Amino acid sequence: METVVDISGSATKDTVKYVSQSFKEDALTWWKALIQSTSKVAMYKLSWSKFVELIRETYCPPHEVEKVETDFLKLIMKGLECRAYVPEYNSLSRLVPYLITPESKFIVRFIRGLTPEIKGMVKSSKPATFISAVDLALSLTKDEIRARAIKAEENHKRMYDATPSKDYKEGKTGSNYNQSKPNEAKPECKTCRKQHFGKCFREQTKGCGICKKMDDKSHECKDLKDATCYGYGEKGHIKTHCPKRATDKKNKATDG
Repeated sequence: METVVDISGSATKDTVKYVSQSFKEDALTWWKALIQSTSKVAMYKLSWSKFVELIRETYCPPHEVEKVETDFLKLIMKGLECRAYVPEYNSLSRLVPYLITPESKFIVRFIRGLTPEIKGMVKSSKPATFISAVDLALSLTKDEIRARAIKAEENHKRMYDATPSKDYKEGKTGSNYNQSKPNEAKPECKTCRKQHFGKCFREQTKGCGICKKMDDKSHECKDLKDATCYGYGEKGHIKTHCPKRATDKKNKATDG
């Protein structure tokens, strides 16, 4: 209503008369009732402050005013949304001008609602005007957002560098390479004649225990001239091929 009056450029004595014509519905009914109970001339001669006070008494009951005061005193900046905090602060403060007068109280209350990341810096700067406090808060908020973005990017890069490579995940290094792969048949090993993946552990053995040949232990060794029977100490054969051993077993079975 005050904005309309300023734009219209109407004379001060006609302000109430001009503004009252914008009333609608319930407000219009209320205004007509006042004119009937008093008089049109007396109502149009009201000062602007008295006119505003009359409207507040009707449409701003104490419990509603108290709610607005509580909302204003509890208003704080959410996260780093400084651009959302400033208009909301201005909107509520207009409804409770007695809580922000003089301007120093206006500035202190604004700083109190800022996020902790920037509150201390704005307060230490001791801004002389509300506009300077807002400008500083917006600037510091931008710096904080930029710093967080850089830190997040560095952390992401550090985690990426610490992540194992694709080859490592697929088991192409170390012992993982010898593990079986899903849905894939194990090939037959040419060394031990068994089926498995990866390098055969028998490739690291010294070969046959009899002929010392670098071959797998599954072959039938025929070179027994240097072999020793560990059961009877005789040369030319091993214990499993010892004829005395076979005779002893037969005698024991007969005795039994």
